[in-house]
Parts: sequence; C-alpha cells; structure tokens
Amino acid sequence: MNRGEKKENLIQRFGKWGPIIAFVWVGSHVVVPLVLLRIPVFQKYLISFLNKMPFEIPGIG
Repeated sequence: MNRGEKKENLIQRFGKWGPIIAFVWVGSHVVVPLVLLRIPVFQKYLISFLNKMPFEIPGIG
C-alpha cells in the first residue's frame, strides 16, 4: 500500500448497495424463517414432515 493512497471506509467502498444487500440478507435468513414459524399451518406442516422422516434426530423427536 502506498503512503499516498487514502484508505476507504466501508460505506464508500460498497456504496449504497452494501446496506441494501445486508438488509435483504438478514431479512431472508433471519426474519422470514421466524415469521414462518409463527404461522399455525406452517407449524402443522413441519410436524407432519418430521413424523414422515425415516430416522430419528436427537433433540427433535
């Protein structure tokens, strides 16, 4: 790195797309599954899916 070269901060490096992509990632990987788990129909689907599995997973069931 040259001494005359200026360091860029995180916002300047990724521009306006960095926070948008981070928000979409957090929404798709954290918020959406938590919201789905609160829907009774989805809970019933998961229970029926786990009952159809041919093996036992410790801690689930």
